[in-house]
Amino acid sequence: MIKVYAANEAPKLVRKYLSADDDVFIKARDFFRRNKDIRHHKVVVYKDEEPLYCLGWMKNNPVNVDKNNPMVQMSLSNYWVYSTEDEGLDYSYVDRFGLFIYSELEEYSYHTAVMIRKHNPDAVVVFTDPNAAFFFKEDENLLIVSSEEELFQNRPELREKRTLRVHSEIKWDVKAVFMNQVSSFVVMTSLYWIKREFYYGPLNPDKTFYLIKQPVKENGLTALIANVIGTKQMIRSIRPDFIPVVDLGVHNDPNQFAGTTGEDVWSMFFKQLSDYSLKDVYNSEHVVLDQNSNLNMNPYMTEFVFSNQRAELKYGDDLQYNETVKKHTAEVLERVFPADAKRILAVVVRGSDYLSPRTKNFVPHGLTAEETLAKAIEYVKEKNFDHVYLCTEDKAYLELFQNSELRDMLIYVDQERIDYQKEENKDKLLIEIFGQEKSNPYLRTLNYIAVLEGLTKCQALLANVTCGAVTYALGRGTDYEFVDVKKLQDGGM
Repeated sequence: MIKVYAANEAPKLVRKYLSADDDVFIKARDFFRRNKDIRHHKVVVYKDEEPLYCLGWMKNNPVNVDKNNPMVQMSLSNYWVYSTEDEGLDYSYVDRFGLFIYSELEEYSYHTAVMIRKHNPDAVVVFTDPNAAFFFKEDENLLIVSSEEELFQNRPELREKRTLRVHSEIKWDVKAVFMNQVSSFVVMTSLYWIKREFYYGPLNPDKTFYLIKQPVKENGLTALIANVIGTKQMIRSIRPDFIPVVDLGVHNDPNQFAGTTGEDVWSMFFKQLSDYSLKDVYNSEHVVLDQNSNLNMNPYMTEFVFSNQRAELKYGDDLQYNETVKKHTAEVLERVFPADAKRILAVVVRGSDYLSPRTKNFVPHGLTAEETLAKAIEYVKEKNFDHVYLCTEDKAYLELFQNSELRDMLIYVDQERIDYQKEENKDKLLIEIFGQEKSNPYLRTLNYIAVLEGLTKCQALLANVTCGAVTYALGRGTDYEFVDVKKLQDGGM
């Protein structure tokens, strides 16, 4: 990001200067891109031989990530290539708003303001930074004020417009997205997330591929599925001419499936999203690459992951397991489900890291295991279920059901379960526990897929919370008699 500094911060030795009549951000951007070794220098902008202000480059580093924890690091791209003549941008996010209030004039706020005004002349753009006067002339829909208070005193009718407040601090802030308070980097990403095109070779000149290449990081299987299928369906709605393909192999991406090998996690378990292979894509002329960690700063993805959109996602034919997974799943479930079973109640009891203080602001907390057991007993008696299919990764929860009056009708997959009573497992995420144990991550995931597919063979669903297993069962389009999931209806958080 290029920021504006006062004229008195000009260096004694000026390595680059521009005229105020130039397209200064574009020229400064190109200068900093070519001269990586002197990005610490400032570009001075003159008018009539007097310095007006300086431009300085800052790396796009989120201010609220843990630099020592690779699981929560974000490597954000710089927007090195863009212009006011760009076409095919995605304006659907900014189209929600009629008023944009920018707190600082810098590279991204300037460019997004220009593009928004060009796209929608009726939108009102406001800067509370006096530096905006260097770049804009005020008119009815472009205002420069000292504060929001002044703005609404002078233009009280603007209070009626839906407002997006834009700051310049790059920060991953889930709650702020839902409060319409985002960084200018987020607005840039919302416009340009489908414009990052690469040339890999001469094949398929008449086609454009959208390569979903995201780091897996701490995501579990159901989050991974939802992210990929959700991205594909968003692409289909925005740009139906794009051909989606997926490669979840990112260098130095620590995850519970492939460690840090960089192996494509998707192909380990699933079929490709289209009829084209990754070899085809990596030899094609037009490949739009999603922006890795930049997707975390995309408001669409934040809204999708942290709202009921994920719970309501339907996979349809977009989700296809490979032959190895299908064979393993069929063999496991044939052993688990009795041939004479008629009415089976699926019970999901999610605990583990959902109960950790570290996750309390990000995941819903529903019924306790004991309360869920009591509900299951009621349903079995009232609705005449002959079996209860238990889905839980918590060893203590399995033992709770095994020692209850449901013991003789209880069925479950013999999967790897965690003992959270152990001191070394307390307040740890599943991925951290898996990382410290020497188990086979591939086999563990195969068994978990069987667990999930088992949910689709049941007639009703009871769950203590809206978790990944629940969204999977519903995403599969399972036709349940009823679904009783704590907090499913009230927003999930």
